[in-house]
Amino acid sequence: MIKILYFIGELTVGGSERQLYLLLKHMDKTQFEPHVVVFNAGKSNTLEDDLRHSGVNVYSMPPERKAILPRIVWLNGLIRRLRPDIIHSWTLHDNAYAAAAGWAAGVPLRLGSLRGALHSPTYQAAPAPIRWLIAHGVQGHLVNAQQAAEELQRAGVPPKDIRLLPNCVEESDPRPLALPAQIPPTARLVGMVGNLRPEKNYPLFLRGLAQLLPEFDSLYGVIAGQALNPMVERQVDAEISGLGISARVWRAGFQKDVPALLARLEIFCLTSASEGTPNALLEAMAAGLPVIATRVGGIPQIVESGITGILIEPNNLNELKDAMRFFLLNPQEARRMGAAAAARAKERYAPAVILPQLEAYYKEQMKLHIQGKL
Repeated sequence: MIKILYFIGELTVGGSERQLYLLLKHMDKTQFEPHVVVFNAGKSNTLEDDLRHSGVNVYSMPPERKAILPRIVWLNGLIRRLRPDIIHSWTLHDNAYAAAAGWAAGVPLRLGSLRGALHSPTYQAAPAPIRWLIAHGVQGHLVNAQQAAEELQRAGVPPKDIRLLPNCVEESDPRPLALPAQIPPTARLVGMVGNLRPEKNYPLFLRGLAQLLPEFDSLYGVIAGQALNPMVERQVDAEISGLGISARVWRAGFQKDVPALLARLEIFCLTSASEGTPNALLEAMAAGLPVIATRVGGIPQIVESGITGILIEPNNLNELKDAMRFFLLNPQEARRMGAAAAARAKERYAPAVILPQLEAYYKEQMKLHIQGKL
């Protein structure tokens, strides 16, 4: 039995958090014993109960432990009590804790993760010693996109210490979500799902939608996601108001049952300026939707343009508008690409495909440690 202690910043229903939940939910508990530390607990819309129901122990960092040293002291006590074989930080900023607390408590194997861009504002703002711990203080990194692996290599991390593990997605057959009164039953819905963060570039989606609304009387836009950044939320609302499209846009907010929302859409868009392997994109593909996404991060490894969707250049309004118009005017082609996307998601990104790769990685790393090669 391999005991693993995971570190994660929070357990809100975001992409990274959802990935950890899916993998631990399906993990073989006869071979692995997973535990999770949440650094910022107590927020709404969390996956804590779902994780516990799947047989995972969850521990919350005491809220009064806000500084680095008190947190390391608390982690040291927990680690010495649990005696894990592996500490695995699931999010970039917690790699430093995995490195420092894991080393201090004598954990044999300390792993980190990069699930987006290494040179994020959070990383850049950290002191140099913390940045070193994030990138070099762990013995291995798990990444979900080739671009992330290349960033780590440029930062001096050897390729042998980096392992690519794509995100996974579950199949679902949901009952479509009830629509609000402002959306007529005959509406054609094009939507974007994702937490409201600057890198998602919602204004581009809204501008593309606004240019098509006069051409398609039954077209409506949908934006769903948690408002994690008040500035971005204000920007989205100001964009909707400024474009004069308030009556044709449904701000759906947080949706716990994303597949039920996706079942209402005709087209899925993701206009991000940067990404790793976006969970919402995989969910849209699994739902059989034709997707339009920017050619950034790990997206080109997921979407095959012209086969499972259409790729556009980041921040290119004309390409976005043309792709949306193509799907709206060619519903048969949209359905064909949607079916191909669903087949691709099942073939390459189901938990039954991805989880064995993660389990094999842990076993391999433990073996290398025992052999003294780490």
